[in-house]
Amino acid sequence: MDATLLLSIAVGVLAYFLVLLGIRCFASFSGSRAANKVLKSLTDENQPEARLIPESSYVVVLDEQEIVCNRPDGSQERVSWKDLQKIEIITTDDGPIAPDLFWVLHGTQSGCVIPQGATGDAELFAQLQTLPNFNNGAVIEAMGSTSNATFVCWASPSS
Repeated sequence: MDATLLLSIAVGVLAYFLVLLGIRCFASFSGSRAANKVLKSLTDENQPEARLIPESSYVVVLDEQEIVCNRPDGSQERVSWKDLQKIEIITTDDGPIAPDLFWVLHGTQSGCVIPQGATGDAELFAQLQTLPNFNNGAVIEAMGSTSNATFVCWASPSS
């Protein structure tokens, strides 16, 4: 083989990998910025609430006894605070066309799946953060995820 041809092939392969690396770095940077923006919006009371559709048609109601998610079809999911055993965030690769991040609250008797952007999810997040050993790092990691993944944010010491 001719040295010029080998050099051309090597340069082409190197350029290909540099482009892939650039795309990956950009995606990682964009995901980080998006996660920071979401976390800031969840904690900034002065920022106007953005309404996601269809997520905002899910309504979260909290009280001292339980967490209830009223779904658009009229059904309800609920879990009592006393029964709460584990909290996960599940991400999918469906976004931004469809909901792609869900809070999953596991109890021994019941559970609740709540999409990010549900009405009342900021209040839910604030309450969940008060649980001992709640893992905010897992939340940040989940907010930057664009693939199908599960992030454990909290587990009951008794589980």
